[in-house]
Amino acid sequence: MSTITWLLTSPRIPSGLLTVEAWDALHEAEAVAAFFESPTVEAIRDAGIDVELVEDAAEFLEEGGVWVVGEEGDEELREALAEYVAGGEIELEIVYGSWDPPGARLLDLVEAVARLHAEDGCPWHREQTHASLGPYLLEESYEVLDAIGRGDAEELREELGDLLFQPLLHASLAEDFDIDDVAGDLVEKIIRRHPHVWGDADPDDLYQHWNEAKAAEKPERDHPADGVSRQLPSLSLAAKVIERFNDQGEVLELPELPDGVKLEADEVGDFLLAAVAAARAAGVDPELALRKSITERAGLERLDPQGHVAEVIES
Repeated sequence: MSTITWLLTSPRIPSGLLTVEAWDALHEAEAVAAFFESPTVEAIRDAGIDVELVEDAAEFLEEGGVWVVGEEGDEELREALAEYVAGGEIELEIVYGSWDPPGARLLDLVEAVARLHAEDGCPWHREQTHASLGPYLLEESYEVLDAIGRGDAEELREELGDLLFQPLLHASLAEDFDIDDVAGDLVEKIIRRHPHVWGDADPDDLYQHWNEAKAAEKPERDHPADGVSRQLPSLSLAAKVIERFNDQGEVLELPELPDGVKLEADEVGDFLLAAVAAARAAGVDPELALRKSITERAGLERLDPQGHVAEVIES
């Protein structure tokens, strides 16, 4: 009975980074074989171990040794091995030379997006710009929220994938940065804003750490609503602006509810719906009306659309 060592490796890991168990098996093997040339095969040869490339694995199966599994998985040979093992003709040992770390499939996604934008890639994708892709980013975000609202895990998984696709597309189109720059900046920001995780800061002061880090990153901001997207729907914009003023201890004069009106949590939705109905009855667009009100009360008119303070030009 021959013994076959089925050596599995990850194509997403540098080919020479094999486990000690894998190298031991390779050095001790009577024979090492594979169907095709690959980075792993090259790395094994560079270590002084001969690898035979074969078209028919029958003779190898009779003699035994280490089989270097190809990137496609060598499925037909795997199925044949299963039959031999079931019949007691071969003893099979599976050795993992390397395996995918968490997030490894993101590398496949980056490669797929790069292929779309290659000269022989997808004509539609090659014609897109940051501006033309903008609506899709918003649409995919709302579809993620729909999936969350429905509590559908399978749908959420799919929609998160569609949403993840968007920043990769934008990074692939950019001329001054790539997805590694985006990821690197994000990692630095996460670490900087969490000194209670990557340091010895007191976790009870995590909100203070967060706000101090943001203030240090954007020293030019001198308005509580700086950085709040003006593209937000008016209700989200109003809520975010009020939150920013509260966080910074700034006074924002807000209208009060009519006398005698006191809302419980479960009454807020109906109250807002009644306000929308009243606005329509008055011939007013509630979206524009709320946007105008929060803009005037919070002084957002002195911010440009990107949320930066702009000069107020008096007429």
